[in-house]
Amino acid sequence: MKNPMLKLIVLTGLMTIASVAVVPAVQAADDKAEAAAARKAQRQAEMLKKYDANQDGKLDATEKAVRKADKEKARTERAAKQHERAEQAAEQDPK
Repeated sequence: MKNPMLKLIVLTGLMTIASVAVVPAVQAADDKAEAAAARKAQRQAEMLKKYDANQDGKLDATEKAVRKADKEKARTERAAKQHERAEQAAEQDPK
């Protein structure tokens, strides 16, 4: 390409195409980040509503202990259900 004007036109066209492809991807990433932040804030608010007994906006040691106990109980229940499902599957599929 010896013609500088042609080079400029081609370069401008390529940059336009690149920006058209990149901008929506960047916007989608921003939207995902905003949605994730909103979900995190929602979970935080729900957790405070459930465990913040004295309504001071933060969990003290006792409230944290209650939350930890609830999480452990839920974990144990999930493990028991998984074990039960595994046993049922083993009974139904004898080898």
